[in-house]
Amino acid sequence: MSDGYIQHRRFQEKSHCEFERTLKGEYCTENGEVRLDGLRLCYRHADRLRLEERVVYWRAMLAHMELWSGEARSRGRDDALRLLEIEWTRSAAALERVLEDLEESRDGDSEGGSGDGRASPL
Repeated sequence: MSDGYIQHRRFQEKSHCEFERTLKGEYCTENGEVRLDGLRLCYRHADRLRLEERVVYWRAMLAHMELWSGEARSRGRDDALRLLEIEWTRSAAALERVLEDLEESRDGDSEGGSGDGRASPL
């Protein structure tokens, strides 16, 4: 090792799902096979967190559209108001679909899930 090169060995060890480190705080014994936001998660919990992020996204979009609608209404911009109403309807439908997927995901957890840490396909 006179050339200054140090060889590092990496061991592939199994690590449990780190879902308890999220705000939900649930302990999971499944293997952490997915990296998401710096955490090792099982497939089921990674899918759940992704769905929850989508819920937050759609709720934020709806809140912004409500603000923009109020502004358009106060300025008498009926054309913009109609477009915002169309987009609000589409966004509300998308939020409803994501909430249904999230509810199905949670129902699967309460029934014991798949047992292998894998979520059902969305």
